[in-house]
Amino acid sequence: MSGGSDDYEVGYKRPPERTRWKKGQSGNPRRRNLSPPEGTVATIDRLLLAPVQITVNGEPKKATALEAIVFQLLQKAMAGSARASRALLKYQEFACQNLEKKLELTFVDSDYTRALAAQARSDGDA
Repeated sequence: MSGGSDDYEVGYKRPPERTRWKKGQSGNPRRRNLSPPEGTVATIDRLLLAPVQITVNGEPKKATALEAIVFQLLQKAMAGSARASRALLKYQEFACQNLEKKLELTFVDSDYTRALAAQARSDGDA
């Protein structure tokens, strides 16, 4: 049962010396790090933003998958599909609710802001 030396026994938690890692050898030689699985939102974003080829008036064009979906819904809605019209309205409502708000600046009334306002008025008059 001995591999190289007579006093070393191979067994539980005692692998053969020839199969052990050499000094400085990595246990992960190909560096394959397992990445965590992609989340649902990230998967949907990736798929909807993927470029696809669509045909508009007989000409091939590139667009994102989301643009292709909305374009097709619009075509069906214009052809009279009530279901496509409802879907478009839902998408539009969702888009309106999730618009990024613009930055609003509110100045606090103080000596500094009054001086700035006076400076701006005097610069505008000159």
